[in-house]
Amino acid sequence: MTDVGASAPSARTTGGLLQTFSNDAEIDCLRSDEIATSGNTWLCGCTSLISLDCTGLTQLTTVGQFWVSGCTRLTAVDCRALTRLAVVGDRWLSRCTRLRALDCTGLTQLTTVGDYWLYSCSSLTSLDCTGLTQLTSVGHNWLFGCVNLTVLDCSGLTQLSTVGDHWLYGCASLTALDCTGLTQLTSVGSSWLHECARLTALDSSGLTQLAAVGHCWLCGCTCLTALDCTGLTQLAAVGDYWLFGCSRLATLDVAGLAPA
Repeated sequence: MTDVGASAPSARTTGGLLQTFSNDAEIDCLRSDEIATSGNTWLCGCTSLISLDCTGLTQLTTVGQFWVSGCTRLTAVDCRALTRLAVVGDRWLSRCTRLRALDCTGLTQLTTVGDYWLYSCSSLTSLDCTGLTQLTSVGHNWLFGCVNLTVLDCSGLTQLSTVGDHWLYGCASLTALDCTGLTQLTSVGSSWLHECARLTALDSSGLTQLAAVGHCWLCGCTCLTALDCTGLTQLAAVGDYWLFGCSRLATLDVAGLAPA
């Protein structure tokens, strides 16, 4: 086991940094409290990295693309100290196939995340979004292919307004989604909750500002039995294949979709 202490110099910016470790590695950032921004490929492809402690990154506000992407042995990330992080680029924690959980309680200033956030994290079982109270937009493929995800707490996503394509696509273990906190969500791209084969319930009562959803929303959700649309009072457009292939759907309340 190699314990790699990130004894960073007193610098407010780091350039692109690709690190590859030959042995199991744990990184702590206890001495990195001067770093405010990072470029692309920081800790990208570190296939032996198993743990990342961000405790010292208290000044970090912006990170570029591919941050901790493709770290296939990573199981734990401590983000609680990232209280100033506002913007993260594409592929943050994508293809981290052994990552089981992510605590977002410290990410209280995060406003924007690019494409492929937590993409194909096949061991991820839960995501607590209670700290993401300033998050306004997420790009495409957020939580795409997280086949073991069973719990997503959206209660903190009160400022989230836009999400790109393929949000929660193919999350085969997700059984329910509570959208009551998504009160500012106005648009979602295509394939939202597409092929979530075990999804039985969706509480849409909080989706009072949702105006547009792309193609294949709730397509192929073969265990969905009922959908209450009473909260969808602003929904003006839904793409093709909405609820297509939902073979067990028995009840659809469209009262909220009635014209004013």
